[in-house]
Amino acid sequence: MIKKLIKMPKQLLLLNFLFILISVIFSYYNGFCWITDSLSSFGTFNDFFNFSLILSGISLGVFTISVVDKSYDCFWTRIFLLLSSICLIFIGIFTERYLIHLVFAVVLFAVFPFGLFLLGRSLKGINSRLGLITKIIGIFLILLWVGFFIIWEFVFPLGLAIPEMISLFAWITWSLIFIKNFKAKPNYEN
Repeated sequence: MIKKLIKMPKQLLLLNFLFILISVIFSYYNGFCWITDSLSSFGTFNDFFNFSLILSGISLGVFTISVVDKSYDCFWTRIFLLLSSICLIFIGIFTERYLIHLVFAVVLFAVFPFGLFLLGRSLKGINSRLGLITKIIGIFLILLWVGFFIIWEFVFPLGLAIPEMISLFAWITWSLIFIKNFKAKPNYEN
């Protein structure tokens, strides 16, 4: 069963991003505030949420290792996506109770959009349209987080929950598009 899942890294990636979304729904509690809290607040009270982050990090790592081209051209793409994978895992391990949690969360949301953008640049030839969509989603996420931090710094401090949910929906959308449109090149291991 595990070997079969590892052979389907694109589908595993989508499944785990959806798993995070489902865990948000099931972890929701009355004291949660979308304006002032972050999604990580769910992990303080519910291990199911943390477990979904760990699984998502592992699946992102499997995806990166098995799908992203190993050529020199994709070196930074792999680094950014693997760093994002590690951050997701550690966000699930170290809840908001730990200061290091914030570091991993900031790195994840700062690095993953650039990893997507670089992945989009590397998808050439038969995947050029998918590459364009991937770059657009990467740029959208970069602008989302820059805009959020400008509002947070100059207007008023907000919680992270809303931009985190928007990012999660963008990741799920990208995963669906990627699964449907990706065509392996001869130099990819799939």
